Amino acid sequence: MPYADEEEQLPYTTIGTDEARRMIEGGAHVIDVRQPNEWERGHIAEAELVPITGIYSFGKALQELHISPDEEVIFVCASGQRSSTAAEIALLTGLKKVHNLANGMNGWLNRRYPIER
Repeated sequence: MPYADEEEQLPYTTIGTDEARRMIEGGAHVIDVRQPNEWERGHIAEAELVPITGIYSFGKALQELHISPDEEVIFVCASGQRSSTAAEIALLTGLKKVHNLANGMNGWLNRRYPIER
C-alpha cells in the first residue's frame, strides 16, 4: 500500500503546452472534451470536439473515431481537469498513447498560440 506522500502513478502522460504544439505539428490527434459553447469561443485548429458528458457516451464516441491504438492522442479541456478524466476513459477504450494537456486551453491561450472560432 502506497504511503500518503507517494504520488500516484498515472496511466497517461500530462504534457505542457509547448510539447503539445510540437506533437500536434507531428500529427497527434487532438480531442477537445469541452462543451459546444466553449468550443465556439475558440479551439485548437486541429482538434475534434467530443464533449465529455458521461463515461459511457464519451467512450462510445471515442471508439466511433476509429483511432488506431498506437496513435498519439492529446485530450484538451479548459484547465486540464476534464481532459484528465477523458484520458483515463481513452485508455479503457484501448488507446495506448494518451496525453492530457496541462492547463488546457487556458495554457494554450496564455502562450498566444493560434485558435479557430
